[in-house]
Amino acid sequence: MPFSYSVGSIESARSSVIHEPGFPKTLLLDTNILIDVASGSLLKIPEDISVIVSSLSLVELAAPNHMEVAVAEEILNVLGIQDVIPVSREVATFAAELRKVQSLTVVDACIAATACLNDAVLVTNDGQLIRHPVVTTSPFPFHFDREDDQQ
Repeated sequence: MPFSYSVGSIESARSSVIHEPGFPKTLLLDTNILIDVASGSLLKIPEDISVIVSSLSLVELAAPNHMEVAVAEEILNVLGIQDVIPVSREVATFAAELRKVQSLTVVDACIAATACLNDAVLVTNDGQLIRHPVVTTSPFPFHFDREDDQQ
């Protein structure tokens, strides 16, 4: 059973990847990872793990200094990402609570909240997100060593 964290009045199960044997069932890719992949970084994820992104990552990718929306959507298609999670009231409320714990931008807080509420590990290279006490993160590049799981 995953540990449960309470931030303010909102509770969310933190992903069990760190606290229990086994692998995460869901990964949420932060925008910086999508940019790395678009720049040629290799991303290998086992088939039994689902990958999601926040709709805000499309906004960040389509910023003037990155790429067109169509290119961003094509990256998601190439990676086989079908689930683009919208910012709901629940995500917004939890993001506000995450910002009370540690200073985060609104977009980063919403992406982190999306990961938490979907019981996903947030794959990111953002130092602030990696240091956040509530969000379970994994740096990139990463590897899954199934032999480690057997120990």
